[in-house]
Amino acid sequence: MPTNPSRPARQRVIAAPAPGLCVDYVNTRWWRGSAQPTESLADFDAWVQWLLQARGVDAETAACLQALRAVDAATARQLFDDALRVRERLYGLFSALVSGGPADDDASELAALLAAAPARQDVVLHRERSGWRVPMLTPSVAEVLAPVLWSAADLALATARVRLRECANPKCRWLFLDDSKGGTRRWCSMSACGNRAKVQRHFLRHSARGGERTTG
Repeated sequence: MPTNPSRPARQRVIAAPAPGLCVDYVNTRWWRGSAQPTESLADFDAWVQWLLQARGVDAETAACLQALRAVDAATARQLFDDALRVRERLYGLFSALVSGGPADDDASELAALLAAAPARQDVVLHRERSGWRVPMLTPSVAEVLAPVLWSAADLALATARVRLRECANPKCRWLFLDDSKGGTRRWCSMSACGNRAKVQRHFLRHSARGGERTTG
C-alpha cells in the first residue's frame, strides 16, 4: 500500500521481542519434512491473531490490519502472502545456520527487510507500556513484522553463543533453542519426537531379536 504523504504516521509502541519470537514465527508451519506440512497460519485473520498473541503487534495495530482487510482485500492478501514468504526465508536462514549450509541469499533478504523496517531508536520506558516507539506508514510486511525481524537479526548474530537446533526427526524439522544443561538436546520435545524415536528404537531392537530367534 503506498504511503499517503498527507496522513501523519501513526505511532505505536512495540514491546521488546522475546529472544525466540522469530523461531516461534518460523514454527507456525509444522512437520516441514513430511509430505503434507501443517499450516497454522491458514489465513490473514489467523496471522493477525498470532501476531497479537505473540505481542508482535498491539491491539490497535491488529484492529487496523483487520480494517485493512475489510476495505482492501487485495492489499491484505498481498501482505499476508509476503508475511509467509518472509517466514520461509527465515526458516531457510536458520536451517542453514544450524547445518552449516549456505545462507547468503536468505541473509541478504533479511538485511533488505531490516533496512525497510522501522529502526529501534525511540525507546519508551513506562510501567504500563514499554518498548520501541515506531511509526506505521503503509503498512508493509517489514513494518508489521518488525519485531520478528529484529529478533531474527539478534538470533542470527548470536548463533556462536546461542544453541539453535533443528529437531532430529526428519519429518518434523522444528527449530528450537537448546537450553539443556549439557547442550545435547536433539528433539523439539521428548514427549513428541523424542518419544517417537524411543518407541521406534525399541521396536527395531525387538524386531532384530525376533529375526535372530527365527533364523536360529
